[in-house]
Amino acid sequence: MDKGISFYFGFDVEPELRAKMIKDAGFDCVITNADKKFVWQNGTIESQVKIFKKVGLKLSSLHMSYNAEDLHYFWENCKNGEKLKKNLNKDVKIAKKYGFTCVVVHLFGKYSEIGKQRLEEVLALCEKLNIPLAIENINDQKLFLQVFENIKSDMLKFCYDSGHNNVFDRNFNYLEKFKDKLITLHLHDNNGNCDEHTLTKYSGSIDWNKIAKSLAKQNNIKLDYEVFGKNDENVSAEEYLKQTFIQAKNLEKLIEKHNK
Repeated sequence: MDKGISFYFGFDVEPELRAKMIKDAGFDCVITNADKKFVWQNGTIESQVKIFKKVGLKLSSLHMSYNAEDLHYFWENCKNGEKLKKNLNKDVKIAKKYGFTCVVVHLFGKYSEIGKQRLEEVLALCEKLNIPLAIENINDQKLFLQVFENIKSDMLKFCYDSGHNNVFDRNFNYLEKFKDKLITLHLHDNNGNCDEHTLTKYSGSIDWNKIAKSLAKQNNIKLDYEVFGKNDENVSAEEYLKQTFIQAKNLEKLIEKHNK
């Protein structure tokens, strides 16, 4: 199984060196975003993709550009809602241009007809460009469920975030209920109380065997880790990559066990 990691994994390392470190640690692919507010950290999306190709890393998912405090506008009759829709359309076009597997989306707010219309307009573009839109489970389960209940599209997919599930609604099995919609993963662990985006080795409470069982029989799924290593762990970037890859290999073994 391909194993990936977020291009920025919590350590301030120059982009080209960081990509080489990710490749040298054994990873096959990367997840990233095209948000301009992270250019100082990762470079432009164009420069990132050039670096990935240079070192031999494949592209996985592209995260939408957003500010958390603005997400509710998507469901409201206002200019900011239209702006969010336009930005999402832009991200879909970027994903198509560079070859990302899908666009990962955060949805938050009160479900509405105007929001449904906007999402259907984005999905129409997704269908035209053959770029799936993967809705991530965050901390708004009600809206997540309403979207999948009311909007039908072959391009409407699911991004499973293990850490969010463990903190916000651990008794809800997204992987089983939406297994037919699953297209991409954001894997990370935490203490069960806050969204740490860390590894089991440092602060873990997730039942990875349960997740592995749910991931068994999934075709072409990449084990993508969205982790942000803490500098206060006194761990180097190289060591953190090593530990992330070990966790990915361990999960792969558990999945293989359930596939037998």
